[in-house]
Amino acid sequence: MDLRLFKFLVLALLLLMGFQSCKNNEQQDRSQRKTHTEKTINEEQSPDDDAPLPLLVVKEGENQDLGKVREGIKTTVSFTLINKGDADALGISTHDLSKGGCTSVSRVSRIAAGDSAKLEFIFETLGYGGRKENRKIEVSYENPDHSPITLSVTADVLQTEVHQVPIGELYYNFFVLVDIRNKASFRKGHIAGAIHVPKEELLSWASALPKDFLIYLYSENGQESDLMAKKMQDNGYKEALSIIGGIREWKRRYGERVIIGGNY
Repeated sequence: MDLRLFKFLVLALLLLMGFQSCKNNEQQDRSQRKTHTEKTINEEQSPDDDAPLPLLVVKEGENQDLGKVREGIKTTVSFTLINKGDADALGISTHDLSKGGCTSVSRVSRIAAGDSAKLEFIFETLGYGGRKENRKIEVSYENPDHSPITLSVTADVLQTEVHQVPIGELYYNFFVLVDIRNKASFRKGHIAGAIHVPKEELLSWASALPKDFLIYLYSENGQESDLMAKKMQDNGYKEALSIIGGIREWKRRYGERVIIGGNY
């Protein structure tokens, strides 16, 4: 056989084998791509994507208007969350978007499918007199298409009148004035507003009070009230204080001003 013919036949055979190999590889690649595509489709159509989801709706609506509210009045606002979805609402969380003035007083972390729960908030008005206030609360739960829900509360906060004071102001400025002398001395004359508590009964009497309340003690010259104030502080009443000089010093400075007799 001619040498050139033999080389041509060998080259043709190699080309044919290479073409067949590429064809087989292409078919294999197509088969793998088809398998991968079918797998991806099956994964996308897996039961996880068709899993039931919770759906929270608000019975009262997502916006409430309280109208006119006097400053100093603390109003509780309720929202009823109803789960109309096919799965329990889990991991419910709330976030105050108003940066103060609206504090959650109830926690709801789960609502079963078909069930409902009340979410309650305090709408604080102290310090907001003369303003129209809008507070927003965000409720998040496990439904990416419908979460979070934004709840809104609006109110016209009326200013206090000249003869009014918010109860919060009284609370923050609250103190107790205690005369620890004997009953006869108290009835003879004491500082207006003082109550009589004998020193031997003082700790028992104070047990009914919060330990952070401001308590002013006075005696005749301040010595006994000094001792009792130290004793009370040792028992946790850190705001128990003795008036220096007692009622004697008061009279020296102010005479009989606001000194009254009797049991008043």
